[in-house]
Amino acid sequence: MNKLFSYTAIPCEDFERAFAFYNHITNGMLARNPHVPFPMAYFTDKDGNNVGHLFQLPPFRPAGDGAVVYMEPADIDTMLAQIEKAGGKTIMPKTPLGPGKGHWAVFLDSEGNKLALHTK
Repeated sequence: MNKLFSYTAIPCEDFERAFAFYNHITNGMLARNPHVPFPMAYFTDKDGNNVGHLFQLPPFRPAGDGAVVYMEPADIDTMLAQIEKAGGKTIMPKTPLGPGKGHWAVFLDSEGNKLALHTK
């Protein structure tokens, strides 16, 4: 096994709102998938690889509890500002993890999903 986790899927109730939110905070690293019968868009990395997707499909619903997906932005402060501007909410500000371990923060997206940010 090369990686313990290799992909993430984030549910939403309002696809257009969620697409606008994630498109804003990732600076456009989101591409719609017109080849499925439900609203879906892929998250892409800097090399154009699909690393996850946003989707609207019953019975999947957004949740603010349970597993937490971590994103790795270039700068947590910049990303938190983008999150707030796009309609999300910071629920734990940038917090140090310890010497040499980086920082993390936790936020709610436009749909109520809880996600985290981490930088080394």
